[in-house]
Amino acid sequence: MVRTAVFSSACGAPAPAPIVRVVSDSIDLDGLLTRFRGELAGTEDEAGLYQLQVAYLGKKGQVTALSKSLGSLAPEDRKAAGERINAVKRACEEEIAARAAELRSRARQRELARIEDVSAVRPRALGTFHPITQTRRALEQVFGELGFDIEDGPHVEFARFNFDDLNIGPDHPARDMADTFFVQPAAGSGRMVDELVLRTHTSPVQIRTMRARKPPIRIVALGTVFRRDDDATHSPMFHQIEGLCVDEGVSMADLRATLYRFVGAFFGRELEVRFRPSFFPFVEPGAEFDMQCPFCGGSGCSTCKSSGWIELGGSGMVHPAVFEACGIDPERYTGWAFGFGIDRMAMLMHQIHDLRLMFDGDIRFAEQFPC
Repeated sequence: MVRTAVFSSACGAPAPAPIVRVVSDSIDLDGLLTRFRGELAGTEDEAGLYQLQVAYLGKKGQVTALSKSLGSLAPEDRKAAGERINAVKRACEEEIAARAAELRSRARQRELARIEDVSAVRPRALGTFHPITQTRRALEQVFGELGFDIEDGPHVEFARFNFDDLNIGPDHPARDMADTFFVQPAAGSGRMVDELVLRTHTSPVQIRTMRARKPPIRIVALGTVFRRDDDATHSPMFHQIEGLCVDEGVSMADLRATLYRFVGAFFGRELEVRFRPSFFPFVEPGAEFDMQCPFCGGSGCSTCKSSGWIELGGSGMVHPAVFEACGIDPERYTGWAFGFGIDRMAMLMHQIHDLRLMFDGDIRFAEQFPC
């Protein structure tokens, strides 16, 4: 028995010629598969591949239509026709998947082969830390390696911690309105115990630490401080570091040894340290300390003004009155302290001639000091 069946195309219009012929027990699908492979070979992108898949395997696709038409065949022809249609369907699916992988591989190869002129791309500027921040971090690292804890405190401070507990009396010139920023001025002619100031040094951190902790104490305090001053070497806001050591039996010899180790580690070479007698109300005895010029080795240069020495800051043994104000027995414990400007150290490290350059906010200045 010979039967002929005609099927619609993918778009629903009648096919111009029969695409399946049922002859005896078999169905000839060679023409359909050949046409599919020809269209597949001409597909160059994923969009075209998707359209081809819909045309042959979609709900109204040509292969799908053949499967749906099996019911119109004689019962003895359906099994053989179904097997052949399924074989063609699997072949179409496998070849579509292989073509998709091939197209993806080609796209990847084109992307890898693409050449750009990197010289035409403007390089992005890299950020950097401000020289004061760089110096502060270097100081923290050196003193951390020497066994000091890093402490901090508030910028707005009680006058008691900023002055009184440091043995700076009511008539001391440092408390004058011309030198100190008072956040809460004293009422009337008397001085309020709880008046507030912008801290003039980081020494209040030492007071807070000695009030909160029992000896032994070994700390450095780094931070911003404020004074009424403004010229090429001074700023109303600047940065300071202070160190404190409190324990039984510590002496000026320990202080000098610590400063000697510090300047050597910070500048990367052995440098001498010397003391010059001086007065500070919170230490007794007190001394200015200098270091041997790291740029000329003490032979004299423009940085040290041909003296061979650079002044760093003040130091001395903690005054017994400071210990008493903090509740530490001065008969049992001794201690030493030192302090110097971080800004000055930054100027020395980076050869900056004018302090005001570090506060102008000019990005061109910061770009000169990459990390």
